[in-house]
Amino acid sequence: MSSSDQVAQQEYSSLGLSAQEFLAYCAAERERRQNSGEIFDEETFDQAIDTVLSKLRVLADEGWT
Repeated sequence: MSSSDQVAQQEYSSLGLSAQEFLAYCAAERERRQNSGEIFDEETFDQAIDTVLSKLRVLADEGWT
């Protein structure tokens, strides 16, 4: 795991269990797609992750975890 990944993990761990579980799922899904031999648009995948994490951040700020 790169240092930027570690910083991101620490930042998102403050969002709660939902974010941690989502990031674990995304890591596994990214690896699966990269190894599938099919076309994989990583940029769009990353944008989708950012969108969900933004929503999780808003929910965490509102007291939801």
